[in-house]
Amino acid sequence: MLSLITHARRQIDAAVESGAVVAAGVPVAQIIPGEGVVLEGGERIAAPVAVSNADLRQTLHLLGARADAVWRERVESILIEGCTLKLNVLLRELPNFTARPGTDEPHHYGQINAPLTKKQWKSGFAQARRGELPEHLWCELYFQSVHDRTVVPAGQHTMSVFAQYVPYSLAHDTWDGRRDEVKRLALRSLGRFCSNIDTAVIDAQVLGPQDIEKKVGLTGTSFRESACHPTCEQSGFRREL
Repeated sequence: MLSLITHARRQIDAAVESGAVVAAGVPVAQIIPGEGVVLEGGERIAAPVAVSNADLRQTLHLLGARADAVWRERVESILIEGCTLKLNVLLRELPNFTARPGTDEPHHYGQINAPLTKKQWKSGFAQARRGELPEHLWCELYFQSVHDRTVVPAGQHTMSVFAQYVPYSLAHDTWDGRRDEVKRLALRSLGRFCSNIDTAVIDAQVLGPQDIEKKVGLTGTSFRESACHPTCEQSGFRREL
């Protein structure tokens, strides 16, 4: 599998060969329907059609007063508050899962989930809604370095962890104040299914919902562009826009 950077470069090369002009690293300040976009530096890029892959709220902000009034009302009515924690982890070796032992096995090439029971899902969601941290987190794991060994020094590995449920805002303290605690919680949740997490982890970057929102520009850090809970009538296929 190609690294994400290599894959993106090949997509850009293909677009340029087809006649496209690519401008990267130039933040857009405004979308002007039928005319194009205005960059933060004031430069205009003309285009009859502008396609936005920003979330609905960010796109609405870029349109400003030009947004259709009915569409604006529908977008503003959506509950957008995420519940996902992200860890970027540097490893000495890959996790050794007790259910399927080995530290460099075929299953490390795919997505791996560290599950919860129905009771843990229910109680964890209720705690997150109260602004509290749950006892355990569900974890979704990816290991980029098994596909591209050049992303880390020899003998090391990377692990991306997406975990739920966590509160968007903590009832007590801030994310900065409890970042180490949250890191321990996530690794402990994963460690229930591994024999070597304590010794395998070199370092981990912890990104709470507000960190992801600020870093990526994803409103409410909701990857589904609506509140992520089973009773939300605006989530996924239930939402109509």
